[in-house]
Amino acid sequence: MCGIIGAVGLNNIQNILLQSLKSMEYRGYDSAGICIQHKQYLHTRKAKGKLINLEHLLEQSPLTGNLGIGHTRWATHGVPEVRNAHPHQTENIAIVHNGIIENHKQLRESLSAAGATFDSDTDSETIPWLWQQELTKHNNPEVAFHHTLNQLEGAFAIAGIQATDNKLWFARRGSPLLLAKGEAGIFVASDALAVGTVASHVMYLQEGQWGWSDLDHVHIFNEDGSQTSIQWEPMPEMVAATEKGPYAHYMLKEIHEQPRVFLDILHAYAPDKQNIHFPQAAFIENDPLPARIIMVACGTSYHAALTARYWLERYLKIPVEVDVASEFRYRDPVIGDNTWFISLSQSGETADTLEALRLFKRQTPQNKTLVFCNVASSSMVRESDGVIELYAGPEIGVASTKAYTAQLLALALFSLKLASDASSMPPEDTSKHIQHLFDASQGVESLLNNTPIFDKLTPLFSQSHGALFLGRGPCFPLALEGALKLKEISYLHAEGYPAGEMKHGPIALIDENLPVIVLALRQYHLDKVISNLHEVQARGAKVILITDIPEQEYPNDVDAIIHIPEGDFFSAPLLASIPLQYLAYNVARFKGTDVDQPRNLAKSVTVE
Repeated sequence: MCGIIGAVGLNNIQNILLQSLKSMEYRGYDSAGICIQHKQYLHTRKAKGKLINLEHLLEQSPLTGNLGIGHTRWATHGVPEVRNAHPHQTENIAIVHNGIIENHKQLRESLSAAGATFDSDTDSETIPWLWQQELTKHNNPEVAFHHTLNQLEGAFAIAGIQATDNKLWFARRGSPLLLAKGEAGIFVASDALAVGTVASHVMYLQEGQWGWSDLDHVHIFNEDGSQTSIQWEPMPEMVAATEKGPYAHYMLKEIHEQPRVFLDILHAYAPDKQNIHFPQAAFIENDPLPARIIMVACGTSYHAALTARYWLERYLKIPVEVDVASEFRYRDPVIGDNTWFISLSQSGETADTLEALRLFKRQTPQNKTLVFCNVASSSMVRESDGVIELYAGPEIGVASTKAYTAQLLALALFSLKLASDASSMPPEDTSKHIQHLFDASQGVESLLNNTPIFDKLTPLFSQSHGALFLGRGPCFPLALEGALKLKEISYLHAEGYPAGEMKHGPIALIDENLPVIVLALRQYHLDKVISNLHEVQARGAKVILITDIPEQEYPNDVDAIIHIPEGDFFSAPLLASIPLQYLAYNVARFKGTDVDQPRNLAKSVTVE
């Protein structure tokens, strides 16, 4: 979601702030701004829309100073206008904030009664006014900042500066925030990508921590006010991953990176093609199988979890419950003993999934937790008993592609590992399935080397009012994912449905302007899916068939057929994902939408 950057540097930091904000554009935003302290005054520039607007503003009226903060905002409270953009400030204090201050109405009323004058509709503007009020009460600036934080209810990551000191202040509760250092200075950011080009070392703030930094000192305190030590670690290499290279969009680049990602995962966890080992999740090997597994995720990660349920229940014969995180955490779930909790998140900071994990641990601390995550330093990784890292590298496009298939592949290996350890799958079968997963990398490579086959699908959407995706078995979650991708970046309404449920409602939508994408793979009830396809055809729909059956078995009069290499029970969804991703990409290009930064969407949803 929103992007935070703060810097105290050796030289003028305007360009560092601006470049850091550019590095976080993928997170989604609708306005941006920076504030720099110079000669005991705060100077602010803010603009609505893309960062290019802020950049033009700074070209006309540049800022000077070596202490400053910046922000890209994704609207929660208040419409996307300059007055609601961050930084928010009083005469002497400026802050940028991610999260939601839940008691902002009460704070606004009391602060207004004390003389505060608010310019925005945001919850965030209460923070600088509250901080200023506390500074008038306490001579010690650390005490004033700590008292400010203690009055805030909700989630926040904050960076702030004052006109009258040379310190960069920061705090984190419920939203991610990190510190970084390099030759250019000390930084605070919501994303390591923001400082990847200027910092050599990083430290991830723990829940409730806060503090301040100048060029010579960094002080960090726990939530109770006690000072804590600083543990720097090397900044991971990530600069190359944030460049598009020869590709028109990050999404296209990330689609084409999938064969490499598959091999990285396979070589990490099953290098000999026989044994599967997860070194950061030892309890998987040491503990017996649980009586029940709960899987919780949001969006694309939820679809990956739904796919894994088919694999796990088929071979383990234990119940697997898959929940949307925002529903799980608020429905008073019945958990019980001997249950594993599995969370899935690309960022490891998704607010609802993280809170679901914490709820599970509070209610049943004796149970084990595991996270599938692409960011090894994230909150979910630090708070779980085990992690299966995805090794997908930074994903910049808002619509997930390589992180999604990385989750599928890691979940397939996880399922095979448990089935093998439980002796519900012979070793020779496990080896065959692992080989099929290796083969899927080559199969995806072959599809990506022949992308013109996807171009013929786009004209079928020229007059469409939406789309319907159908599948059975693990192809049902694939249908959900295909529909989500199309919605996210083309803004067409789309639905994913179990093919067998089509007659229970969606069939009423079918006409000659509705493309229906049918996933018909040998592994998943092929005959029944083909029967559903004929029912759709009979009602005049434009049918796109994605299949691995040979040409001589193709059904008649299908408008378009995409043939994919044949996979097995575990690898087939990896292969079928590619046409769905390319379909969404091509339709979005045809409609002229913003592929990498679709409207209203954020890459990482770190607030409710």
